Amino acid sequence: MNYPETLKITENIAREAGSILMTHYGKIHNIKYKSPGDVVTEADVASEEYITKRLKSEFPSHTVLGEEFGLSETELESDCCWAIDPLDGTANYAMHFPIFAVSIGLLRKGDPVVGVVYDPNNNRMFCAAKGHGATMDGKPISVNLNAKISPDGLFGFASRMLHTNHHFISYFLKGRSLGSAALQLCAVASGFFDGTTDLGTKLWDIAGGSVILAEAGGKISSPQGTPIFPLPKDSSAYNSGAVAFLATNGVLHDECVATFQERSK
Repeated sequence: MNYPETLKITENIAREAGSILMTHYGKIHNIKYKSPGDVVTEADVASEEYITKRLKSEFPSHTVLGEEFGLSETELESDCCWAIDPLDGTANYAMHFPIFAVSIGLLRKGDPVVGVVYDPNNNRMFCAAKGHGATMDGKPISVNLNAKISPDGLFGFASRMLHTNHHFISYFLKGRSLGSAALQLCAVASGFFDGTTDLGTKLWDIAGGSVILAEAGGKISSPQGTPIFPLPKDSSAYNSGAVAFLATNGVLHDECVATFQERSK
């Protein structure tokens, strides 16, 4: 598989899906709740339908896993699986808060190899292909080189973690929750954040961003430091199972893991 060529196709699909989101932005009339705090709009559905149709047209043998419709096949048969979040940050979007993104990631044998995160509101395109580096709007990006956890460093947290008042959060005076796991991963990849974590996100939220982070020099693992990828075919993550992750600039990853463990006691 030619990863750079696949990336170009994915960029185009993400950009078109972003156009769909912007067409609906500020005009949402149908907000549904999948669970408390977990909303879906007609824009999510329209974006996912478009992305799935395009991916299946370009890569007919691949499986597609989407947030709204699940797996495109009855089971994961292909070695290649696209994990897509057609609108990461739906709650923000529904309230006209301009932080949201389209996230598309390709996993090959469970390993993320192509990733795109598109912020249509700011027309920012983050993308990466394994072995070919990471870019934002065509310009190379890289993680920062902060070698020590600093209470003043920016660190991303999921809103669900803020509600639990997890002791790991209290170590960081500059914690941030953007409402989009994909954009928080890109913030680490771009050097703005030292790291980001979530104890219960989904595969489609991090598949694209994890490639971008890795190619920018960062690292992602479970909060305990064990690898998340490659995912085995029987992983619950392919069936909407929760994925806990810790992502950093790589330099301070071990310190973050140790701090997380210590403050989880």
